[in-house]
Amino acid sequence: MIIAHTADWHLSSQRSRLDPETGLNARLIDFYRCARFTVEDGVARGAQLVVHAGDVFNGCRPTPTEVWLAKQAFAPALEAGVPVVVVKGNHDDVRAPAEKHALDLLRDTQGITVVDRPALLNVWRGPFTDSLAAVKVEPPEMSPADGGKLEMQLACLPYPNKQLLLADEEHRKLEPGLLNQVVREKMMAVAAGLAAQRIEGVPCVMLGHFSVDLAQAGGQNRLMMLGGEWTLNLHELQALDFDAILLGHIHKPQEWADANGRWVAYCGSAEAVAFGEEGEQKRYLLWDATDAGEWWCESVPTPHRRFMTLDAGSPLPAAEQLSGATVRVRVPQAGDIDIDQLRRDLEAAGVHEYQVETQRAETVRRRAVEVSSEMALEEAIKAWLEQRPDLKPMMDAILAEARAVEQALSAGGDA
Repeated sequence: MIIAHTADWHLSSQRSRLDPETGLNARLIDFYRCARFTVEDGVARGAQLVVHAGDVFNGCRPTPTEVWLAKQAFAPALEAGVPVVVVKGNHDDVRAPAEKHALDLLRDTQGITVVDRPALLNVWRGPFTDSLAAVKVEPPEMSPADGGKLEMQLACLPYPNKQLLLADEEHRKLEPGLLNQVVREKMMAVAAGLAAQRIEGVPCVMLGHFSVDLAQAGGQNRLMMLGGEWTLNLHELQALDFDAILLGHIHKPQEWADANGRWVAYCGSAEAVAFGEEGEQKRYLLWDATDAGEWWCESVPTPHRRFMTLDAGSPLPAAEQLSGATVRVRVPQAGDIDIDQLRRDLEAAGVHEYQVETQRAETVRRRAVEVSSEMALEEAIKAWLEQRPDLKPMMDAILAEARAVEQALSAGGDA
C-alpha cells in the first residue's frame, strides 16, 4: 500500500500583499498551493491512503476561507476515493479543553477521518460491494462485512492538550521541566498501549504529532531544544516495533532507520513558514512496503516559496536567484544605504515580496558572540543565550535540562 505522508500545512494569512489571481492573501495561497500539491501529486503517483501528521491550520480558529482551502487541498484524494487520516497538531488545538479544535470543522467531510485522541485504526483493502473505494479506514470494532482484507493498522498519537493535566491540582503545581517529564511518560505509556493492541502479522504504522529527542529543530522549532518542550526518546519509540513512525511537528525534514529497518520520519512542513526555515528542503513523503515487509520512502519536493536573507551593502545575487523569492534585507542602523535604489533593484529582479529590516547596534553585537564546539556544554549554552534575550528568563530551566542530558549520556543511558 502506497501512503502519502504530509504535515504542518499551517494554512493561514500572514502579513503580505494580495494574490492578483484570487484576491486572497498571497501567503495563504502559498500555503494552499503546497498543501494541495502534496495530495494531488501523491494520488497521481498511486497513493492509496493520505495521512496528515497534524497542524493543518495555524490556529484553533481558522477563517471560513482557510477551512474551504483545506477541503480543496484534500479534494484530489476524496474525489479519487482515497481516504484521508488527519491527527490533531498543537496549532490545531485549543487552550480550553471544553472548546472545539480546528479539525472539528473537517470532521463531517466524507472521506476524512479526524483523530484528536490516541486511537488504533484498521485499514482495509477492497474491492467492496458497497463502495467504489479501494481502501477503507475504520475503528477496530468496525470491519467491512463484504470481504475486505485487513491491509494495515494505523496507530494515531495526536498532540496532547497539557491543559487537561493542568486541571489537576497536583500537576498544576509542577515546574515546567517536571510537567514535561509527566507528559513524556504518559505519552510513552500510551504509545506502548497502542503497540500492545496491534494484530500479529498485520503491518502497523504510527502517525503522530510530537518531538523526538534526536530531531534537529528547524527555524520555527527552536524552543523545542534543551527543555523548551517535552520530547520522546527515539530509540524507545523504535523498540515498540512499529513498522514505521510517520511524524509531524518538526518542520525540518529528517528521518532515521535502525538496524531492523524501522523508520522514523518527519516529512517536514510543505511550505516555508518564515525566514527561520530559509534553505530547508520542503517536501512530502511517499511510503510503501516490499513483499518482504521492508518499508521504503521517496522524498518529493514541493513548489515552495524560496526565502532569502541579504545584508545591505553586499552585491545582490543574480536576478534568476531573486525572481519569485521572498527577500529580507538587513540594514545596519548606521549604514549608509540608498534604500530607494535598493527597492528599485529588488523590484527589477522580480522578487515576490521584500522587507527591509534596520538592525539595532546591540543586535549586530550579539551576533558577534561565537558558540564553538570546543566550549563546554554549559559555556556554549550561556554564550548562545547571550544572543537570545527572549530566552534568558528560561536560562535556569534550560541549563538544568542540559545537565541532565549530559549526565545521562555520560552514564551510558538514554537522554
